[in-house]
Amino acid sequence: MYKTIGFKEIAMIYGNTEESYRKTTSLINRIRYQAEGGTPYRTLQENTEQEGRKLIEYVEKTSKCILQQNGFSEDGVYLGHEVADAENQAVRLSNEIVSKAVEKCTGDPSVHDEILNNPVPYEDPENTVNISIDDVNVKKQKEARKEPDSENTKCKYVHNTVVHVAKGDKSYTLNGHGIKAVLGYLMAFIFHNSLIGYRFQFFTDGHKTLNHVILKCFIWYRNIGLILDWYHLEKKCKERLSLAMEGRVSRNKVLEQLMPLLWYGRTDQAIDLLKQIEAKSIKSKTDLQKLIDYLKRNKVYIPCYAVRKILGLRNSSNIGEKTNDLVVSDRQKHNGMSWSKPGSVALASISSLKRRETEKLQDGLKKANLFLNWPREKHEP
Repeated sequence: MYKTIGFKEIAMIYGNTEESYRKTTSLINRIRYQAEGGTPYRTLQENTEQEGRKLIEYVEKTSKCILQQNGFSEDGVYLGHEVADAENQAVRLSNEIVSKAVEKCTGDPSVHDEILNNPVPYEDPENTVNISIDDVNVKKQKEARKEPDSENTKCKYVHNTVVHVAKGDKSYTLNGHGIKAVLGYLMAFIFHNSLIGYRFQFFTDGHKTLNHVILKCFIWYRNIGLILDWYHLEKKCKERLSLAMEGRVSRNKVLEQLMPLLWYGRTDQAIDLLKQIEAKSIKSKTDLQKLIDYLKRNKVYIPCYAVRKILGLRNSSNIGEKTNDLVVSDRQKHNGMSWSKPGSVALASISSLKRRETEKLQDGLKKANLFLNWPREKHEP
């Protein structure tokens, strides 16, 4: 059967990305008055996965072409000359602006120099591209139904990597399977949209592998920075201290002292605080040491969140987290749902395409409203 654009729009854009395949087939069969002998949900599922695969193949092919045109090998390794120093220099906010923000955020002059010496610079938002990247896991579908095995009950997952790119009031969403592959799409997107010369500010959850792959893929470009998302930092401290401390009261007492230090980017003092915890209050030295190692490893990615907030700079990857929900979680994370790798990534790719088109529509409506509300004098000769 020849599937028209209208069919794809109803079945995939307004159907599968919102509801299950069964509910979507009921909808389209009702619209076409095919209560009997209509499209089976399995057929719709296969068509959707095929459409998603074509979309992924197109993105991969286009990305490789763009990267090769800009001096990359087929494996994504940069073979060209190093990017010019003028384009590699970060544009930062002036020391005067930062100093005023530091004085405003704390009344203790003794910590001003420490905050100013934080390794994470304060970028100029007008010359920065904010990038949130994270993995979203959904339950993996079993190849065959088997009896429960007490020895092998560990749940397996399918990984989707979602990237949210924002420059000013414009944004774009990319997704795929695997961090390295999606970073390749991102680099192609950067070259295609002439973003070389801006600072690329990444917001991550502090995962060691993720940070390592980002720095390795962008080794050809020095004007990048990584920031540990505040939400994930706070979450990690709470979880590790719950495992390490004897009782909720002891944990909360340490948290009350620890989180303000981290909020102001005073990572060394936070580590010293953890090392000075009394032995009688510790339940697991291993978990406490893991938290200390986590802070040491991510020290260069922990800014003074208080100053960044005053300056109007981002502290969180919450936009990326919301994008994860819209592209993957809202559709694929429900009780009883499990997915194959091709099916999950294909459906997420269509959801990502739908989101990009929605953002274009919203941008068009903003421009239309701006034109309609423009003062009449501007249009007079």
